[in-house]
Amino acid sequence: MSKPSPVSRRNFISAALAGSAATLAGAAVPESSPVEWTPERTQAALRSATGTSLVLLGTGGGPVEGRPRRMTSHVLVSNGAAYIVDCGLGVTTQFARTGIPFSAVRSIFITHHHPDHNVEYGPFLLLRWAKEITQAPSAYGPPPLVQMTRDYLRSMDATIRFWSEDFQYPPLKVDDVHEITGSGHVMKDENVRVTSALVQHPPVHPALGYRFDFADRSIAFSGDTVPVDAMVRLAHGADVLVHEAIDMAVMDRMERLNNDPAQYKINMHHMRADHAPIEDVGRIAQEAGVKTLVLSHLSPSIGVPDEAWRAGAAKHFKGKIIVGHDLMVI
Repeated sequence: MSKPSPVSRRNFISAALAGSAATLAGAAVPESSPVEWTPERTQAALRSATGTSLVLLGTGGGPVEGRPRRMTSHVLVSNGAAYIVDCGLGVTTQFARTGIPFSAVRSIFITHHHPDHNVEYGPFLLLRWAKEITQAPSAYGPPPLVQMTRDYLRSMDATIRFWSEDFQYPPLKVDDVHEITGSGHVMKDENVRVTSALVQHPPVHPALGYRFDFADRSIAFSGDTVPVDAMVRLAHGADVLVHEAIDMAVMDRMERLNNDPAQYKINMHHMRADHAPIEDVGRIAQEAGVKTLVLSHLSPSIGVPDEAWRAGAAKHFKGKIIVGHDLMVI
């Protein structure tokens, strides 16, 4: 048997989604039509908000472009300050659609170094600066975030110099970058206290979950992980838990349809070793005692109706369940 191509492993989610959406649509319960979150609706919801808001910028799992759900990214807004969690492809455009000023971004938090979580980290910094916002946000994430930031700025040095000369303002500098290697305190400002937890997403290490405690509500993010007690502890008593979720049965069918036996085995090993089945996500939320469970980073991002996601989580979780959609305000 020939050895599977490394490229096919990197693109396994894309291949599965491209090849089996129609087949799976026939195999699953027909998907309902959730209310569409347009930029206008998102902006109206933010204007009417009276406290801290969570906006789901991208809710799809995996580095797959050109699909209805964008790659993973979220933004928290409190007292006019914005805090971004993850920078999957499309974060800059999605952020612009919210109407939140780019100058409001105080900090960026990266959960782990996979492309659907960090590929637009550098471009977001650059495009924000190009709007004449010369004060860069702080950045937090696992190593080697400092080196990654330096390398990106070095790769764009000519672009930065030309733009700076043309428009007569200081070159882009990103000096406030912090590497997080474990669980505990991350940062605190006048709006929020942020803590982290180590989660399990092999071979990526460290991979992080984050908790944001504002004056009016607390919001925890799992990042990518299998079910771990660390998330129960991190999210304990939180108002909102944003947790990744996978429908393992649907993914199994997709992988069987789109791959030879060897590649199928590799891909499903990754799914089981790195991600949280929807039923276990409900259990984590129930044990943590959170009020609301938000399902994001959904795998697969198509072919599973909202009702099925809710039903899976509701097997163990008795609180409010929200199936995330791009640009949704919570």
